[in-house]
Amino acid sequence: MGRPPHQQRVIWDKSGNPTRHVSDVLQIERWQLREAIHATKAKSNLLSTDKVVIYDNGDITDTSGDVIGNAYDEI
Repeated sequence: MGRPPHQQRVIWDKSGNPTRHVSDVLQIERWQLREAIHATKAKSNLLSTDKVVIYDNGDITDTSGDVIGNAYDEI
């Protein structure tokens, strides 16, 4: 996966659904990103309403900064 997430560029760190910009940066469809986020949250016992941070390498972290998955692993 390359560099640790703290060295990657954050492309989403807000509440709610990520914008089209996020899926464009990751070069995946929005529905794929949405499904990847839901699957990653479920595997980490997070609620659908829990906030996550998405990086430009596909890494997804919880708000504590712990990597909980990667969007590319779920598509």
